[in-house]
Amino acid sequence: MARPRLLASLDVATITTTLALVGIGLLSIASVTRDAAGAPWRMQLAWLLVAAVVAAIIVAVDYHVWAEAVLFLHGAVLLLLVAVLFVGREVGGNRSWLVLGPLRLQPSELAKWTTCLWLAVYLAKRVRAGAGLRELTEMGLIAGVPMALIAAQPDMGTALIFLPIYLAALVMGGVRWKVIVGIGLVGLLLAPMAWLALEDYQQERIRTVLDPGRDPQGFGYQMRQSKIAIGSGGVLGRGVFQGTQSQLDFLPAQHTDFVLAVFAEQFGFVGAAVVLGLFYYLFQRGIVAARSAQDRLGTYACVLVVAWLAGQVGINVGMVLGRLPTIGVPLPLLSYGGSSLVATLCGVAVIVNVRTRRFVN
Repeated sequence: MARPRLLASLDVATITTTLALVGIGLLSIASVTRDAAGAPWRMQLAWLLVAAVVAAIIVAVDYHVWAEAVLFLHGAVLLLLVAVLFVGREVGGNRSWLVLGPLRLQPSELAKWTTCLWLAVYLAKRVRAGAGLRELTEMGLIAGVPMALIAAQPDMGTALIFLPIYLAALVMGGVRWKVIVGIGLVGLLLAPMAWLALEDYQQERIRTVLDPGRDPQGFGYQMRQSKIAIGSGGVLGRGVFQGTQSQLDFLPAQHTDFVLAVFAEQFGFVGAAVVLGLFYYLFQRGIVAARSAQDRLGTYACVLVVAWLAGQVGINVGMVLGRLPTIGVPLPLLSYGGSSLVATLCGVAVIVNVRTRRFVN
């Protein structure tokens, strides 16, 4: 009887929204890679099948079971992150991938999911009457260790995604806003040191954001082409499989980090607004699941996943619009990448899991 009851309470709205975003991603990837060697869109479809099976397993097993196994899961991911530093394959200047036969795995994507889950468990078990200095430090270590390992690859874009996760944990942990503002001020004071620690190309990307016309044929080229693609789409777009910037390969990384610019060129402002609206609805479903959860663990897990995905979407959109430096952050569910797709569907599966079991006593 329990299984039919769970199926009846399945969060269909969240699943449907997720599939719609994945479908838009597949269409965008296929539109610019249909003639490419290896057919990336077919590989993405294969990864979708794998991710769907993994997500189904996560939904089928009570989220409390996953919480009990979180130390093992997170520990395994940390070991993979360490292994990447020594035996990982370098692509685009980052040593972020483990090559396992025909497969390439990016452990940093899975670390986002396990970090959210462990922080949720920590908040549910350890933080009762508000987080103090000890809890703030311990949560900082939970998020900071994978962040540091990823930054060492160096993949600063992925490492930055852990900041909104940590900030969400601080807010839910009852940390006073004065403390959070203080942490932000300390970060600003340390900004000059962080600037000096950046590589020359990273500094140049930041300068390009502040001065878009600085290097239009060099570091500013990708940002410029992205703006042209979005602008050429107009209100309704040029049509599917149409467009100059994407179809003629003027836009670099068009099926990965800049897939939103591809879709905006083909379907215009209306299409881009639909994508952002679907993301907004997905985040809203996550908050609904958090509010209706049967316990604090479910609430924390959903909010942390929303913080992760919303932060990543915000950074990617900022990149595409030229308001943030190009730092290699994919758009969840839309960008090409098997590890990213699997990790993101794992996060959505947690929301579905919690929402589906809201009536379990």
